[in-house]
Amino acid sequence: MGFRDMDLDDQVRAAIRRDEHLSSLRIDVRVRNGIVYLTGAVSAGARDHALRMVRGLESVAAVVDQLSVA
Repeated sequence: MGFRDMDLDDQVRAAIRRDEHLSSLRIDVRVRNGIVYLTGAVSAGARDHALRMVRGLESVAAVVDQLSVA
């Protein structure tokens, strides 16, 4: 993981921790070449919210949704 990816990883994790709807959920984050991979089991509403939020972050090239709806 390059320096830019580490910064983006930190940014995504911090945004999830700050979000009142997502902070209590276990969402795993991986970043490679600006692409954010999200995994974990969440509700359908939380999934949609997480994807919208992460796609809206600066420097995110793409989001790969690997979240499962529980």
